[in-house]
Amino acid sequence: MAEAIFAKPGASVAQAYSEPEQETLHFRSPAELCAYAARLEADGASDVLLAVHYADMAGQFAPTRIALDPAQCGGLTYRYVCEGWGVIRVYLRLSSGKGLASNVGANSQKRAEKWQPHYPAFGSPDAWDWDAVGRHERRLIRVLKKVAEQEGVA
Repeated sequence: MAEAIFAKPGASVAQAYSEPEQETLHFRSPAELCAYAARLEADGASDVLLAVHYADMAGQFAPTRIALDPAQCGGLTYRYVCEGWGVIRVYLRLSSGKGLASNVGANSQKRAEKWQPHYPAFGSPDAWDWDAVGRHERRLIRVLKKVAEQEGVA
């Protein structure tokens, strides 16, 4: 899956959510991404949640600092999130994971337009090339299905 994510030019890949009070990690190669997933799994994590953006999708892709409630988060006050109307979310369950199956998803143009008044910080949905968003999303979904079939988990 990591190879497929970086297979197209202009890939920007980051943690969807940073660790609290730490910068967002960005990955520049399949090897970096796989090493990160291996570290997470060794530390007992069950999944990896990524934000993926390709240059031809246009739109805005940058981590945004969000506030945490210190009373609910052990005194921690912030973290970063990578969001945007056309950002592709890639959820990968690690081999030790027991939760949701791996999946790939992104907003549609119609959904972005509907929700835009509620999330003005995301900017205009018109800033995105929705054909490119859909093309990349479908390609990653196809690869994920192939990987699942090969592992016998389809």
